[in-house]
Amino acid sequence: MKIRTALPLFLAASQTWAVAQTVPAIPADAKDAMAAFSKMLQSFGDDSNNPLAALGAQKPVGAGELKAMLPADADGLRRTNARGEKTGAFGANVVQATGEYGDGEGPRVEINITDLAAMGPFGALAGFGWMQTEVDSEGDHGYERTTEQSGFKTLEKYTNASRSGTITVVVGNRFIVEVEGRNIDPTKLQACARAIDFSALDNLAKAQPATE
Repeated sequence: MKIRTALPLFLAASQTWAVAQTVPAIPADAKDAMAAFSKMLQSFGDDSNNPLAALGAQKPVGAGELKAMLPADADGLRRTNARGEKTGAFGANVVQATGEYGDGEGPRVEINITDLAAMGPFGALAGFGWMQTEVDSEGDHGYERTTEQSGFKTLEKYTNASRSGTITVVVGNRFIVEVEGRNIDPTKLQACARAIDFSALDNLAKAQPATE
């Protein structure tokens, strides 16, 4: 999941707050929706840097620390690039590490690990839809199903025509791991996902302090 997908999370959070307060729906325009989300955060009246702290927001890990969680090798595919970065809005920082694997004409994989701890309960909205259901759909064009990866619920999607797919895992209700593959078979994509140390990520989630 790219950092740019934090915007839909903010929009979803805004809509959730609006429903809870029985106020008019949040505008569809992204700029207006972000302003509405900012107003909602300010309404908490918290003096901390992160207004979501009162709702259980946590301090995200550093970009370098999260980058270190990227495997050096994904089922034989050498890592060709790695980076960590942090972006913020209204005091809530989102940290992401991205690793690129493979080269030439063979399989190419990108692994993204995103820490949404600073968004508190709203971070879980990223996987709310499929985390609460069981999905199992398969046809001539590909499949979409919920499974498990190292004990964590997982959403797998694969398209036969493009030989591409994604595996998304939510760890510790704060880390979103997404493995995106191109020119790859499903079994290879799954093996690349297994290269990630999900237990270490889970331990990292449990070890973080409660507030930012």
